[in-house]
Formats: sequence, structure tokens, C-alpha cells
Amino acid sequence: MKLSAVKLLIPALALMLTAGCVANRVIENSRVPELEISEFGTITLNGEPVALENLAKAMRKAGFEKSQEVNVLIPDRPDRNLMKKVSSELIVKAGYTRTVFVKKRRALSNVPDPKK
Repeated sequence: MKLSAVKLLIPALALMLTAGCVANRVIENSRVPELEISEFGTITLNGEPVALENLAKAMRKAGFEKSQEVNVLIPDRPDRNLMKKVSSELIVKAGYTRTVFVKKRRALSNVPDPKK
């Protein structure tokens, strides 16, 4: 009797573990930002300048879906007011609810001198 219960428990446990892995959220590739805000306040979409009031239209024209994550590259000292305006344009006019503001990544390394 105990052996049959174990035989039923193992497949059920395996099914639960597999189902948990399948239900996890897939993180999108966020290495390449689609939008960029320069130090001077210029907004570019895939390298082309876009006016703030035309941003929603340009996003739709470029083929971005509302369910996609939109990465916005900002400078080290961003203009918070412009960030709010860009975010509201994307949310209110275009319906993009997954806006992520990112900064450039920097990697530093020290290489020891092999002669010493």
C-alpha cells in the first residue's frame, strides 16, 4: 500500500515542479534601448529624432506592440521632467505600460602587470 502511494506521489511532484518552471515569466532582452534621450533633451527612436508629441505615432509606425517592454536610454544626469513627459506620452497616447529607463553600463577592470 505504501509503495503505490509513493508511485503516485513521484509523478505528481514531478508534474508540479515542471508546471512551476513553465509558469515563470520570460525576461526580454533589454540590452538594446529603442528610445534614447540625449543630454540636450533630444529624443531618438532607433537612431532617428522624434518630437515628443509624435512619439506615440512613431512607436506604432515602427511596429512596437503595447505588450512590449520599451527601453529608454537616459544620460547620467537625466532631465526628470522630460522623463515624465516621455513616460506619459507612451502610457496615455500609445498604451505602453512597460517603460524602462536605463543608463549606459560601464565596466572597469584592473590588469596586473606580469613583469612585477
